[in-house]
Amino acid sequence: MGSPSQVPPNSIAIFRNMYRDFLKEAYELTKLAPISDAYEQFVEIAELWTDVASLLDRAGKHNDECLVNKASDILVELSSKEYLAMKTLEKIA
Repeated sequence: MGSPSQVPPNSIAIFRNMYRDFLKEAYELTKLAPISDAYEQFVEIAELWTDVASLLDRAGKHNDECLVNKASDILVELSSKEYLAMKTLEKIA
């Protein structure tokens, strides 16, 4: 798995997927609404990270700057979405 082109695109989102699954389990145990809300947000966040990885993988294979720009736009969107998800979880404290 040395070079970035050898890393499967879906592995880039693995931590967001794990965190999404953690939130689901945490909600099932606690029934706290903010955890459920954050889980729903992370369903979308994990999908977007997978999209970013796929775009970057394709950009590298085809030397396509347009795909890098699309990934960059999604990363800006992800920044806001992840911030809002963390603010949602902050309501528990």
